[in-house]
Amino acid sequence: MATRRFDWTDFVWLFGAYALCGLTFGGTALGIRFLRGRDRLANGTFPVLWLAGLFAFTGLDLYGPYRLFRLNAACESWLFAGLLHMALVFPAPARLLQRHPRLPLVLYALALPLAFVSQLTLHDPHLYIATHLVASSAIGAATLILVVSQVGRFLRPPSFQARQRVKVFVLGSAAVLTPAAASALAAAFTGGRENWSLIALTVSVFPFFIGYAVLRHNLLQVDEVLRRSLGYAVLTAGVAGLYVAIVAVSSRLFLRPVASFDLFSGAAAVLCAVALLPARDRVQSLVDRVFFHTTYDFRRVVETTSERLASFAALEPIADEIERAVAETLHPGWLALFDRPSKGGPMQDIRLRGAGVPKAVEEIESLAGAGPSDAADGALAVPLRAEGEPRGLLLLGPRRSGRFYGAEDRRLLHTLANQAALAIENARAVEDLRQLNRNLEAKVEQRTAALASALKELQQAQAQLVHREKMASIGQFVAGIAHEINNPLSFIEGNLHFLRAYARELVEVVKAHERELVREPRLRKRMEAVHKEHDLDRIVEDLDSVLEGCAEGVQRTTALVRDLRTFSRLDQPERMPVDLHEAIDSTLNLLRGRLVGIDVVKEYGAIPPVECLAGQINQVIMNLVANAMDALGESGRLCVRTEPVGAGRVALEVEDDGCGIEPEYLERIFEPFFTTKEVGRGTGLGLAITYGIVQRHGGEIRVKSRAGEGTCFRVEVPVVAPGLVEAAAEDEAAGIGSGGEGDD
Repeated sequence: MATRRFDWTDFVWLFGAYALCGLTFGGTALGIRFLRGRDRLANGTFPVLWLAGLFAFTGLDLYGPYRLFRLNAACESWLFAGLLHMALVFPAPARLLQRHPRLPLVLYALALPLAFVSQLTLHDPHLYIATHLVASSAIGAATLILVVSQVGRFLRPPSFQARQRVKVFVLGSAAVLTPAAASALAAAFTGGRENWSLIALTVSVFPFFIGYAVLRHNLLQVDEVLRRSLGYAVLTAGVAGLYVAIVAVSSRLFLRPVASFDLFSGAAAVLCAVALLPARDRVQSLVDRVFFHTTYDFRRVVETTSERLASFAALEPIADEIERAVAETLHPGWLALFDRPSKGGPMQDIRLRGAGVPKAVEEIESLAGAGPSDAADGALAVPLRAEGEPRGLLLLGPRRSGRFYGAEDRRLLHTLANQAALAIENARAVEDLRQLNRNLEAKVEQRTAALASALKELQQAQAQLVHREKMASIGQFVAGIAHEINNPLSFIEGNLHFLRAYARELVEVVKAHERELVREPRLRKRMEAVHKEHDLDRIVEDLDSVLEGCAEGVQRTTALVRDLRTFSRLDQPERMPVDLHEAIDSTLNLLRGRLVGIDVVKEYGAIPPVECLAGQINQVIMNLVANAMDALGESGRLCVRTEPVGAGRVALEVEDDGCGIEPEYLERIFEPFFTTKEVGRGTGLGLAITYGIVQRHGGEIRVKSRAGEGTCFRVEVPVVAPGLVEAAAEDEAAGIGSGGEGDD
């Protein structure tokens, strides 16, 4: 064998791998301890990585000056205990460790005698070789146990995270063994001319995989890497096999060398390239189905669900779509969808299907983390996040097949959750917009109602102003007529007394002349003829009755003038005690000419005088009685009654048995300008003004009526109306008074 001088290049190739492995193993161990803390997983992976790092780093001193040789031997003696400790906690604590938590201490205690013996026999070649073989065998057995435990945890994983850690462990082992196997094969085929140190260099990447599995919470990318790697590997093998088959067949058919490149080889390459794209999705789907038990098309499910969710603007159809997509693809035992209507508010359920859904709000809130989280029973919680905030939660029970939710399943759920969060946010926004629209419409309706009320009040004020002017004119006219009539009546009444006296004296004179003329027959006959011709006896007999009739007419005319003056008291703005019975009698006397054929019944109760505006109360009575007469026509019964009501209130009722009021008109009879009379008989203002007068007096007016049976208006007013003076003053300042004909 040829020899050469040992230089720095040889030193780097020989010891560089030891140094790199020592740094990576030791650095990863320190990173796990610093970032993970002191939980069981960290306590089980830190010792073996730290011991492996020290063992590799102390290997730098194996060829001198041997200062670290004892430490290297000690690390070799302790490595099997660290590997067994890792087998107990990785990827998840084993049940044996849960039953015997001090078992790792026992393992390290068993390694203590081996380490002690190795230190005693370090300088004895034969004994050292024996202890070295024992330590190496223990390390090999522990490694085998670790591998077997990983296979068992993969086949029956306690959780999704545990299975994902096993996958990372497998990837790390593949990353180490594949280049190592390739280097070993190359060295074997080249007679050892290949550099075996590359094998040690590949080992340095293994601790990074272990650190990633321990420290990384979200291990979904592992399945994605495996899926893509297996997919591309199968696709590459298939395309390569197709190419080789085409070339081989073409070579056999055309009797040409297989290695030659001609038109057939180029055509085969083009054909394989054309088949590459359509075969990619099918190969990936086959890999997902065989290796990852995925039976759905991720892209199709996402596209279909996204398209449907975009068309919904309500929570119920959104929940239906999410439930459909999840149930058809993942088949969970139960499903629950929660939403947070307001920021910082509690969760509210939108959809609950099946038994086992957590009911406590605190438990649900604890599940709304940053990503999918597993429950102890295999359930899965997927938060719904929008704008970086958790807005809801999708809870899935254990799958009916008993399998864990895989990485592809979680990626699908994460995508669906994001889409559902956006759809729910859009639905909330649409609902808020609808609510704002409803509020706006309600405000518009309120403002419209307020404007309508103001318009109604304005119409009432206008109607009252018109009638005040009208009644003021009528009142002045009536007052003037009453004054003009009152003067000649006084004159007639005064002269009628003298006329009666003079008539008596004339009768006495005529009778005296008749007595004197009885003695003269000729004159007597002449007087009898004159007496008979002028019927003086009848005249004398009728003279008293004629004078009595004149006196009665004067009295009636005087009473009529007095009633007119009582009715026209519109110029008295201050309240005063008014006898309602006197006011009723006065009104009935004024309307006596229209009451012919109508039976008027008065039912007066014992009521005190009412402090009110006399002219306005007279107007109320006039309007009610006039409407009753219009309803009766030429005959019927009109009843006017009064009675005390409670403390300090009196009631006035005007009832007739006339035509009555139709039901559809009862709610409108107090509206201004509404009337059921024919054109020319009513203006529709009488009852509106009556209603306003009663309201200003602190009273109320009600009506009961049936078509064809009659009507009864009931007015209740307080004996002393508070604030009446102020209301009257305001009306006077606004130019609004009472008055008007009786119109319904």
